[in-house]
Amino acid sequence: MPKKKTNMKKAKRKITNHSAKLKKTKSSSRYKSYLKDKATKKRYKNVIEEYTSIAHIYDERWKKYLKATEDILLKQLKLKGRETIIDAGCGTGSLICNIQENYKYKGKIIGFDITPAMLDIAELRFTKKKKFKTNLQLELAHCENFGAKKDSVDIIICTNVFHHLPHPEHALNEFYRVLKNSGRLVLLDFCNDYPSTKLLDTVARIFHKAHHKSYSSDEMKDLLKKHKFKISSFKKWKATKLVGVMMFDARKRT
Repeated sequence: MPKKKTNMKKAKRKITNHSAKLKKTKSSSRYKSYLKDKATKKRYKNVIEEYTSIAHIYDERWKKYLKATEDILLKQLKLKGRETIIDAGCGTGSLICNIQENYKYKGKIIGFDITPAMLDIAELRFTKKKKFKTNLQLELAHCENFGAKKDSVDIIICTNVFHHLPHPEHALNEFYRVLKNSGRLVLLDFCNDYPSTKLLDTVARIFHKAHHKSYSSDEMKDLLKKHKFKISSFKKWKATKLVGVMMFDARKRT
């Protein structure tokens, strides 16, 4: 047991050191210029600090939840194998890895996240599994503004991110901008339709600095429709005993 604890400490130290170097690079500072107001800067600072601290244990801590959500999401995607995909808030790259393993994927995949330490884990994951192919790109960015060109993306996947966003409307505007005509947005997040999830949301807003708010399915439907997305399908289910989630598959309206 002590040996395992020591190894975890070493892994955390290695990730932290790598992240510190990454923060000094020119490309990693890009997202900072996107944050206009002090409240938003503070919110994202909290997100970065929290996920930097748990990056080395994130996959293990959320293993059951990720399994319960990613399996259903993968079935929903029904990929053809040539689409250009963005995983917005890709974290440690778990979903991208699953896409690569479930599909012999030849399309372009772009994963971005706001936390350098999470991207470090993603890079290690793909390098270790020899899946860091030319069609895969990892970027340090966030949902309110990222580097993709207008009308260039077939599918945007955004999972477990919206409850962190102080300005979800900015993210939806950006998703709309980069999606091709009739491009898909597959969005999955916590769902306040469930009393236990709503209670967790209330508690998290008080004690969890990285958490902004969770939404009900009706609130999310209104957000999507307001920002010119046509909902193709909707599902909700209990991912764990306490956490309910919802998934929307929506298309860009022109």
